[in-house]
Amino acid sequence: MRRALLLIALTACAPTNNPGEEATPRQAAIYQDPTTGTLLADRPRSVAIDLAAPPASVWIAVKKVYADLDIPLSVENPAAHQIGNENFYKSRQLAGQPMTQFVDCGSDMTGPKAASYRINMSLLTTVAGDGRGGTNLQTTFVPMGQDLSGTSSDKIPCGTTGRFEALVLDRVKTAVGR
Repeated sequence: MRRALLLIALTACAPTNNPGEEATPRQAAIYQDPTTGTLLADRPRSVAIDLAAPPASVWIAVKKVYADLDIPLSVENPAAHQIGNENFYKSRQLAGQPMTQFVDCGSDMTGPKAASYRINMSLLTTVAGDGRGGTNLQTTFVPMGQDLSGTSSDKIPCGTTGRFEALVLDRVKTAVGR
């Protein structure tokens, strides 16, 4: 019996990898809060298109699309070529469609979490000239889910289906007529 306990104790103390070597790749920190800590997830991906319209026209079209989608602007920085909202939330629907069309937070016993969770989002669009009179338009969408029915108020990382970013870019493209 003593030998078994000694063997278990030694095994628990043995290193599993070399110093400085990680067993799994690290994820990107996408949200930091002093009260809840750091939220890790995949790095956000941007979706981009080039338009044969001047940046000033595209900027106006982006503002119209955000208003049509009922997304208030909290970032409007022409010098940095960025427009959008870093922190807003919606529940159940976005752009008149079920949230599950755009966001994947996994599933539980009742179905997709995005259908019932509050989805906290960041949607930022970069409008930059391409040097030839046209515009490079890039949109980044980062969703996080929060279950308000339980005892925990922690946010969980969610993925994007890519459909919302495409919707935003398509609507901008239509608005500038290109």
